[in-house]
Amino acid sequence: MLEARLEWAQDVAAALMEYVDYPDVNLPSRDYTDPEEITDEDIEKAASECRDLWRLGRSAIQDLALAVEGAGVIVVREETGIAQIEGLSAWSEVLGRPLILLSADKNNGYRSRFDLAHEVGHLVLHRHIQRTTDNARHKMMETQAHRFAGAFLLPAETFASEVRVPPTLDDLLLLKRRWGVSAAAIIMRLKALELLDEDGALMLFKRRSARWGAKSEPGDEDRRPEQPRLLRRTIDLLVEEKVMPLEAIPRHIGLAAGDIEALAGLPEGYFQGKTNVVEFARLKATQKPVDDQPAQGNKVVPFRPASKF
Repeated sequence: MLEARLEWAQDVAAALMEYVDYPDVNLPSRDYTDPEEITDEDIEKAASECRDLWRLGRSAIQDLALAVEGAGVIVVREETGIAQIEGLSAWSEVLGRPLILLSADKNNGYRSRFDLAHEVGHLVLHRHIQRTTDNARHKMMETQAHRFAGAFLLPAETFASEVRVPPTLDDLLLLKRRWGVSAAAIIMRLKALELLDEDGALMLFKRRSARWGAKSEPGDEDRRPEQPRLLRRTIDLLVEEKVMPLEAIPRHIGLAAGDIEALAGLPEGYFQGKTNVVEFARLKATQKPVDDQPAQGNKVVPFRPASKF
């Protein structure tokens, strides 16, 4: 079902590409064909290269969804009803760019950021590795994506210097708010950086569970999940600049209005009467409006740089 939703997101993005230029794809390139080729050092380097390409420095990332979309990735966030799967990603031959679908079932901004970074890890590290049904191989790839997410969100150079070892649970909560990453993920990162050994990490996890329980942490509700913008603002742009009438968009894309609203992050009922328009980009002066049917061979609408979203 989630793969079908990802394909529908591809359909939406492909239909809109007739009118707009999305940001260029800007991800580190890796040619691994087997997860056993990938070392921990390779993962750390890939995460650092990704930050460098996106000019994020080594400080806490303010809005990861914005950065990922600015790198040319199509991101969709919607409720799936499948709690076991928190994200899915794939490279699209149709679009020539990757897509990420995130589950919105859990309204936890800290976990959502980690899930997004985890999927970026898959896109970078596993692009040329075939999907597998082997449990051990799958687990290895999941572990590698987790390591990438930790290295990307908590870079060794700066994060390690802020940690008092051994940390208390209160220390973890301060780091959580500072870096936008859960205490559980911070413990795993400290272990990966060898600032905690196996016993030290296990002790912290036991204290965490004893005080807070296994599934939640203090402050989980303090950070709202970051929302994708690219598809939503693309549709806003087409309507605002009268490139295509509101009611023509679902027909042009070929999906039900409700599905497009869910995939593009539009408010329910958007296509029955549009309200708030967010200015995103400007049409070229040569662009001609469309009356009630999308024309063929339309000129392309360029987006502003990612920093202007």
